[in-house]
Amino acid sequence: MRQAERAGRIKAEVKLRSLSKKSASEGSMSLKRIGSIVSPYTKRMGTPRQGALVPASRAFVQLDIPMETLDGIENYSHAWIIFEFHANTDLSSSQKTKIRPPRAGGIKVGQLSTRSPHRPNALGLSLVVVERLDRSCKRFYISAIDLVNGTPVYDIKPYVPWDSPEEFDGVTLKVPTWVEQDDTLSEVIFTSRADADMRRLISQKKLAPLYTEKNGGYKSAIQTVKQVLSQDPRASHKRGTTMSKDALAYSMIFCQTKVDFIVVEKKVKVMQLNAVDLSRKDFVDGIPLLHTNETEE
Repeated sequence: MRQAERAGRIKAEVKLRSLSKKSASEGSMSLKRIGSIVSPYTKRMGTPRQGALVPASRAFVQLDIPMETLDGIENYSHAWIIFEFHANTDLSSSQKTKIRPPRAGGIKVGQLSTRSPHRPNALGLSLVVVERLDRSCKRFYISAIDLVNGTPVYDIKPYVPWDSPEEFDGVTLKVPTWVEQDDTLSEVIFTSRADADMRRLISQKKLAPLYTEKNGGYKSAIQTVKQVLSQDPRASHKRGTTMSKDALAYSMIFCQTKVDFIVVEKKVKVMQLNAVDLSRKDFVDGIPLLHTNETEE
């Protein structure tokens, strides 16, 4: 009796799934957002290319679905986040098949041979560190992230040992030489003014809710900014260049602050931080439109 009921239920589920696929366009799949990312990376410029390069970075997934779906996730050290590159500027109808990766020295490779956000389907996969769950606020806290604030999340999967290339017998991890290229800047220092600015902005809650006085935010925020800047977030044509020691040449947005910095002989000096009132800005796909010289009045 029980087996017959199970067989009937499976048959009904298969039929329902077939009908739902017929109602959609051929070869397509409907995705439902399960949450969104709250991160310190307000714009793409300054967002790490890989989360492991900035282990101090903090974020959380604000869930749209019941917290019970994540019961047991804290028993894992890492998790995969499947998300949408919602801040892409190219059109989904683009027929481009090859791109020039920023660190590949100008060579062209196929879209699917890179980790570029510009792909036939704007889906991404990111490995993050599991921190904790906040059930009362429906938040899944993570670290070592490379996701822009507001990123839609479609799935979360725990990382297991068999995800590692070491588990494939006789197959050694292999990547192109340009992927392994080390272009890390040698040192990042905060001027006394920048350090004081960070303390002031933390106390003013301009980096909340991720970095606050209560959660050791000052030290962690300094460390995160240093790790981001050591990867040289400037445009690809600017990497390797330096400016005069007194020029406030570059800036990036971090939480609700603008970080001004210069690069001199492979070293970064953070000159100052100022608050940015993002509530006054126009947004496109969750990304604020603002000029680098704009600060809070």
